[in-house]
Amino acid sequence: MIISHTRRLIVFSNPKTGSESLRALLSPVAEEVVVPWRQTCGLYPFYPHMPPREAKRVFDARGWEFAGYTRITTIRNPYARLVSLYRMIQRADGVWRMRQRAGLPVPGFAEWLRSTQTDGPGGGGRRHQRWRRFGTYSVAAWTRDAGGRPLVSHILRLEHLAEDAASVLQDIGRGVPHLNAAPRIDWQDWYDAETTALVALRYRDELCKFYPDFSLDPAIARAA
Repeated sequence: MIISHTRRLIVFSNPKTGSESLRALLSPVAEEVVVPWRQTCGLYPFYPHMPPREAKRVFDARGWEFAGYTRITTIRNPYARLVSLYRMIQRADGVWRMRQRAGLPVPGFAEWLRSTQTDGPGGGGRRHQRWRRFGTYSVAAWTRDAGGRPLVSHILRLEHLAEDAASVLQDIGRGVPHLNAAPRIDWQDWYDAETTALVALRYRDELCKFYPDFSLDPAIARAA
């Protein structure tokens, strides 16, 4: 998360959407201290994967004009994002690692995917694992308030990050150097017809709006 009061800018770090590149680019203008979630307090309420709705509450409590800031977040093709998140959980979940060392099974991708939600508890995990919880949120759940009102002003696609960011960053007085492209993941290998249709249904609105060229097998599309 990046907050610059001088430039009236907030960058929200949507988990597993490649926001690291944008944060690295804009870190010199950061003016608020961002701490791990477990270290947040009244003086330091901001944490890396803080969603817009939580940030707005802090801004409102401090009398800062949230709507007067350029509010940026990134998104990613949900098919690739969910595979990336699952692989990170495999590496980070202590219980899963212990079970694997003991030769015991852990949830497979399909089982895990069916257990997740696009809001609320999201991808599960412990309370401090905000990246895991928000990693399965839909674009609407991440960027809108409880009444459906938008809380961000710009949504940038990881797959076209330099292109999408160019005009936004020029508006705040910064050029756009090379930004990392989406990392290569053979996510297609992780899906079958059932899980593909499940993602198509859950993330239908953002696929249509932000990834209109993304096509599915007609049979899967009908099932979704």
